[in-house]
Amino acid sequence: MIHTRYKMLFSWPVFILLVSIVPAYAAEQSTPKNIILLIGDGMGIAQITAGKIVKGQLNLEEFKHLGLLTTHSQSALITDSAAAGTALATGYKTNNKAISVSADGKPLKSIIEYAKEVNKATGLVVSSSITHATPAVFAAHIDSRKKHSIIAEQISRSGIDVLFGGGRGYFIPHTKPGSKREDDKNLLAELAEFTTVIQTEEEFNRLGQVDSVVGLFADKHLPGADKRNPGLPGMTEKAIEILSKNKNGFFLMVEGSQIDWAGHDNNQDDIITEVIDFDNTIGVALNFAKKNPQTLLVVTADHETGGFAIHNGSIADKVVSESGFTWTHHTAEMVPVFAYGPGASDFTGIGDNTRIGKLLIKYLQAARQ
Repeated sequence: MIHTRYKMLFSWPVFILLVSIVPAYAAEQSTPKNIILLIGDGMGIAQITAGKIVKGQLNLEEFKHLGLLTTHSQSALITDSAAAGTALATGYKTNNKAISVSADGKPLKSIIEYAKEVNKATGLVVSSSITHATPAVFAAHIDSRKKHSIIAEQISRSGIDVLFGGGRGYFIPHTKPGSKREDDKNLLAELAEFTTVIQTEEEFNRLGQVDSVVGLFADKHLPGADKRNPGLPGMTEKAIEILSKNKNGFFLMVEGSQIDWAGHDNNQDDIITEVIDFDNTIGVALNFAKKNPQTLLVVTADHETGGFAIHNGSIADKVVSESGFTWTHHTAEMVPVFAYGPGASDFTGIGDNTRIGKLLIKYLQAARQ
């Protein structure tokens, strides 16, 4: 029989080990207060690899929980951004071109709608038009992604606290320069009645303490990463600053929209520029999460674009010298998912893209308890 004194000596190391492990485990398993979903449109493994070769160290490398997602839509093996975005935003498959409605046209409740039910702040930040497919699936319900004017009307009524991107033309009457509407509705004027509305880089830089804001900085899409002002990292930082004032937490979706367009154009250099810009944006979110450990970050893509592959280059010179594409459209390749923060381990392994929406909605529903 072991003497009681020795039992105590043997148990202390175990006790100390448990004390050190339990808080980390508890933090990992707890429900996140804040959720930031970052979507690299068209971003596959090769796109990330090219960005790493040129940039060197990626912020993504600090994410220790990784997985892979299948991306097919309900109607086709090759998804479009509307169907893939719907899966990410609602947890359900739908047909290509559909914006958060089922195949039979019924609305599918989005993460943002769940977040608002538990009084969290909400935001969308993109480098495309705010009415484009990916942001639209979080704020609208319609059978076709092409109905931008109707999507703009639904977004203007959504009550989302922060909207940054392009697409101003869909919010102003047809009589105004740059308008893309066919009627005289002035959605920006309507929005200005209850939120701050800005349209220029200067107004963005002067933006003070506000609780909500709509910033539309181009009639349609914003320019490429090297010409964007404000840029995606800056818009994301400002959005987090505003949304984090909510005591109940927030949900923010950020899209690196133009990685996809570079893939469609089979433009290697633009892919790399946009991926690095997106990774810099991830760095902004990561800095916030490190200071606010109740924050979950999820980084993924809606699909891969172009069938991009790297053929040659140099790590030492930080250059991709040769690459190739299989075509100019989306592919059926699985896309990566990276997670950081409470709940991150739920995203490991191989799954379907609907898994993202289902998990994030589960966390929001748990916030009710």
